[in-house]
Amino acid sequence: MVRRGLVLGGGGMLGAAWTIGALCAVEEVTGWRPGSAEIVLGTSAGSILGALLASGVGVADLRDHHRGLEILTGPLAGLDFDYDTVLGGALPPRPGPGIGSPGLLRDVVRHPGDYPFLTMVSALVPTGRGSVAPIGSLVRGLAGDTMAPALRVAAVDHRTGRRVTFGDPGAPVAAVDEAVMASCAIPGWFAPVEVGGSRYVDGGCWSATNADLMADRGLDEVYVLAPMALRPSWPSPSDRRRSGGVLVHLISRYRRAVTRQLMREARQLRAEGVRVQLLAPTPADLAAMGVNMMDPARRAETLETALHTVGRALVERRSG
Repeated sequence: MVRRGLVLGGGGMLGAAWTIGALCAVEEVTGWRPGSAEIVLGTSAGSILGALLASGVGVADLRDHHRGLEILTGPLAGLDFDYDTVLGGALPPRPGPGIGSPGLLRDVVRHPGDYPFLTMVSALVPTGRGSVAPIGSLVRGLAGDTMAPALRVAAVDHRTGRRVTFGDPGAPVAAVDEAVMASCAIPGWFAPVEVGGSRYVDGGCWSATNADLMADRGLDEVYVLAPMALRPSWPSPSDRRRSGGVLVHLISRYRRAVTRQLMREARQLRAEGVRVQLLAPTPADLAAMGVNMMDPARRAETLETALHTVGRALVERRSG
């Protein structure tokens, strides 16, 4: 029997929409149910979907619920949840005064080589005033309090700057809603989430996917869905500068950095014999998303586009 793992990367509201479309494409093309994975690892928005999948929510129901269709059976039946307004809109509230984590900033200054770039940034940016409580309520209502045996959630301790994998033996004990809220707490946008006396921020501050955490788990194959990475067919840097201006150029630079890190993580898994299936946005997906990954107006188009682009990629991969 093939032991499969599933990695769901971060990417905000539109990253979640893209991932839902990608999950549906995986199930439709391969016949494998993503929710049956031996290990489901979620980061940020991916942790929300991971918690729902691990609690028995089907990918088709996720898709249809995002489409605004009524779900008649299963965990999502009758759920009233407004995806477009739940987090307060496409822009964050004004953050609080001061820096986010003075203790972490002191450590970063002393040992800058010990931390990923975004972890260092998280120490400096002011504390966000947004709340991830609505996400916690959603997860708690659908998944209960206890972490499902297959679920793992990545977050970053905002004092030490170290990555934590909730659900692993030896990790801090957390209810599933606490773990997911911690993983979703984008620095500067949302307030850090306290779990067991420590404050945590978005797992994407360490890695957009944290796929390397799937090493040494006895898996044969891992599907990695990475909405913040890039497919190789994305245009050259010179094309981006000509066509999109400074903001698009900066975002594409970040996406290229995410992709490089993802490839390093994939090599680590492949070195121990794990087959890695990487799925990331195409230019069509990026056009549907635009530049603001929290823009609810683009949610429906992003999901529908991913259904087609990821499905086509999987068919081509299988036929090749």
